[in-house]
Amino acid sequence: MSQRFSKKRQAIYDCLRGTRAHPSADWIYHRLRPTYPDLSLATVYRNLSQMKSAGMIQSLGVVDGQERFDAIVEPHTHFICTQCSTILDLPP
Repeated sequence: MSQRFSKKRQAIYDCLRGTRAHPSADWIYHRLRPTYPDLSLATVYRNLSQMKSAGMIQSLGVVDGQERFDAIVEPHTHFICTQCSTILDLPP
């Protein structure tokens, strides 16, 4: 990363990079809330939007009512289960 991030922004980015779950903002918020009790869901959404605009992460669109994100920005294919909403990276 070319710029310094706040601790919360870095935690949001690290949380997203540290999972293969393709999480929603809500998932990230609940994962980080115990460590950052003053974190708001609005902060998570704002930071995800800024990271998406900067090309650091990508949006996979809305799955089961929530926008889902991926920290892997290189082109790759996803499988989205219509039964359980799981999103998986498919091998090339």
